[in-house]
Formats: sequence, C-alpha cells, structure tokens
Amino acid sequence: MKRKLICLLLLCTMLLTAASVTACSKPTPEDGTMTRMTVDINPSVEFMVDDQNKVISVTALNDDGSILIVGESFIGKTPEEAVELMVTLASDTGYLVQGNVEAEENTVKISVSGDTKYAENLKKAVSEKAESVMESLNIAGNVQQVQALAADALRQLALSTSLYTAEEIRAMDEKQLYQVIAEERVETALLLTEEMREAYYSAKEYEISFAESEQVAKIIEDMGGLYALTHTAYTTALDLYSTAIEELDTRRYDLLISPESAYQQSLTALREAKVELLKQKSYTASLDINGTEYASATVTLQASEESYNQALAAYEALGTQINTTLETLITNLKSAKTALTELESTLFDANIKQKLQEQATQIENNLNTAKNSFFAAFESAHAEDITAIEQSLLAKKQQLKSEIKPEQ
Repeated sequence: MKRKLICLLLLCTMLLTAASVTACSKPTPEDGTMTRMTVDINPSVEFMVDDQNKVISVTALNDDGSILIVGESFIGKTPEEAVELMVTLASDTGYLVQGNVEAEENTVKISVSGDTKYAENLKKAVSEKAESVMESLNIAGNVQQVQALAADALRQLALSTSLYTAEEIRAMDEKQLYQVIAEERVETALLLTEEMREAYYSAKEYEISFAESEQVAKIIEDMGGLYALTHTAYTTALDLYSTAIEELDTRRYDLLISPESAYQQSLTALREAKVELLKQKSYTASLDINGTEYASATVTLQASEESYNQALAAYEALGTQINTTLETLITNLKSAKTALTELESTLFDANIKQKLQEQATQIENNLNTAKNSFFAAFESAHAEDITAIEQSLLAKKQQLKSEIKPEQ
C-alpha cells in the first residue's frame, strides 16, 4: 500500500511538472518589447501590444477605422480579444458581409511585428481567432497573414510621430523604434482621426522648437547691453519663426479640421456614400441569387459603388490640393528656422556659447516640462473639436449599425 501511495505521488508530481513545463514553454516577449499588430478589413486598425500580451493603444489607420473603434474598449484586452471585437464590430457595421458574397470580399489581413517565436505564435493565434469568429457569425471569408512594416517604413513612422531627429531614429534598433511608436500612440489616444494626430504632431514639433529658441533669446537678453544688437536680431528672426508656426497651425485647422472646411464637408459626403454602399451590399448579399429582386439590387449596388468612387476621388483630390498648400507653408516655416540657425552660427560668440552651455541642463529640463504638458494644452485648445469628432464618428457608427442590422 505504501509503495502504491509513493508511486501515485510520483505520478502526480510528474504530471504537475509536465504541465508546468508546458505552461512555461509558451513563448513570451522580451521585457520591454512592444509589438505592433495591424488588422485590415478596410477599416484598418493598429494595436500596440506590451510585454504582458495586453493591448495598450489602438489607432485607426483610416477613416473607416476611426468609425469602427470609437466608443469601444480595446485597452487591456489580449490581442485575440481585440481581434474578436474588431471582427464582430465589422460584421455589425457591414464591413464584413453575411450571405451571397465571394470569400475574397470578406478578407481580414493581419500583420504582427517581429520575427520571434512569440510573434509567430501571436500571428497564428489571432488569425485563428479571426477565422473562428467569422465562422461563428456565418461569414464566408478568408484571413491573410501579411508582412509587417519594413525597416525604412518603421523608421519613418517613428520619425513622424515623435520629436526624435532623423539621426536619433537611425541609431535606434527595432525594439526602441516600437517603444517610441507605442509611447506616442498612448499619448494621442484621444485623437481619433489622422487629421487631428497630424495637427498635434506638427504643432508639438514646432512649438517645442520655438520654446527652445525662446529660452536662448532670454539668455542673450540677460547678458546685458553688449549683446543688445544680437538679441534684437535674434528676436526679430524668432518673431518671423513664430508667425510661420502660427500660420501653419491656423491654415491646417481651417483646411482640414474645421467643420466648415471643404475637406470635412467632402469627408461627410464620402461617409454618406459609404453608408449607402455598405447598406446596399448587405441587402444584395441577403437575397436569393435566383430571386426576382436580385438583378435590380445588383444594378443598384453598382450605382452605389460608382457614387462612392466619385466621392472618394473628390475627397482625395481635395486632400492632395490641401497638402500642396501646407507643404508651401512648411517650406516657409523651415526657412524661418534656418534663418535662426544661421544667426546662431554667425552672431553667437564664445561668451554666448559658454552661457548656453552652462544653462544646457536647465534648458533641457524646461523643454521636457513643455513636452510633457503639451498634450494637455493641445487637448484644452481643441476640446470642442475633439468632442465633435467623437460624436460625429459615434453617430455614423450607430447609423451603420441601424442600417445594416435594424434589429440592433
């Protein structure tokens, strides 16, 4: 009896050990690793996943993505849970269609950054989750695993969403780049559209640059009368820089963000055309292909597609035109900044350089304070716009749900 008991205990120990080994063998990301996962159904959405396998940020990569994620709680979910929610929402809003459609019309494309065992397993797990959710919703479709961002595109994304210089970005490894992107995505979580995020990044970059030059001007002023002419020349150039920044911010707002802008009106028309297209697509797919209504529904669907394509072309053409205008203003702004830099090279003598060196730490501390408080200032200045955008997206999302599935 005693031997049997010992054998039983040994067997239990072995089973527990095996279970432990199996559990521990599941790949996990390295500490501090941020993983970028994208799910593209058109809507397109980016998820940043931390080293605890939890979503810490969700960012729409197009307007349909903004509509899909607004008002939803993705933060804190596992990647599989996030994909499940996204596929379900896409079904509710008509981006994924039940019924008589070709499988390629319901395509979910998934990318996961990194070439580790964890990334490989994660890509497989979320792909299987998407497939199972589509099956449970009776949606005929397919899930494709696509490549994550290439190195150059990754660096460009990190550069465009941060205050790091091109040289600093080039010196970073992949892990650091994803950390930079994750940090900025968390910071801008309340900015639901690409236009608002671009306005924020632009304003932050140039306002922090201006704040640094403003500190330099104050240091020169405090050096007294011998440097009065230097101070006057520098502040004159600084005023021109400030004017260029203000003009760019104002024009960007007027052209891209203001509800009265032609761009926003064009976007509204595009969204309406998309609602009609998705509604007609869902209706057509629900019909019997041999029924009497199917042929006429198909004709109406084709007309809806043409209307949407026309609205999209008009929207994109206007966006190109606005970007050309903004590029001109950015060129003017960079010229004003160059003028400041040239003055620093020609007018700053050894005494000024020494004084700046002595106060370098204080300047850096002040800039860090400005960086840390900038979002709060931006959010306060654009509170009405941020709220209006959220409400508009929520209304459009609810419209889609009621049009596609009236019973909801």
